[in-house]
Amino acid sequence: MTKTISMILSLGSAVLINAQVGINTAKPEKELTVNGTMKTSGIVFKKPMEKLGADENYTFIIKSPAPENKITAYNDSFVPNSPAPINIIQFKITCDPSNKDWVREFDTKINASKFLVVISSFGFTQPVRTNTADWLTPVPQIFAYSTNGTWKLKADYEGFSPTSNLPTGEWTLNLLVYDRSYAKEFNSTQDLRSSTTGAAAAPLIQ
Repeated sequence: MTKTISMILSLGSAVLINAQVGINTAKPEKELTVNGTMKTSGIVFKKPMEKLGADENYTFIIKSPAPENKITAYNDSFVPNSPAPINIIQFKITCDPSNKDWVREFDTKINASKFLVVISSFGFTQPVRTNTADWLTPVPQIFAYSTNGTWKLKADYEGFSPTSNLPTGEWTLNLLVYDRSYAKEFNSTQDLRSSTTGAAAAPLIQ
């Protein structure tokens, strides 16, 4: 009798382990398949994580910054034109013909309260060496800064402009645009006073 009961319990355990449970679906695809919204206080992921099937998709979720404190989601296949957590945007800007290399301010119209912009790389179409015996190479001033709610760009070779016989220059500015829900911005002002070396009072991140 004892042996019979043990076999029944063993079979019962095997059925529970291999069972697939569906909520709002009659055809669960995994051990637990939820067709609808779900709220949980915590999730533990199996290691290593399973690969998604060819017909399965994903959604990247994160809590947005205070005071909103909402769960935001991103899925490129669901909303193809929606911004990603990290976006790459390229601007090609033709300069003023009279100056040939100066972009004093270019408004990207990118919302500064929602996105963080970093210039990752740049290019300029014209030669930039000064026409002197020393062939000095001017240093470009490339900035992305926020003002009046949007991100602006500045590009210039300070104290330099291409020679008059050259065509008007064109800047290529490649931007990394981060959703502020997924990135933080830290600002620090340091005064070295009379020294040429210094250190932050405390680490901004750790």
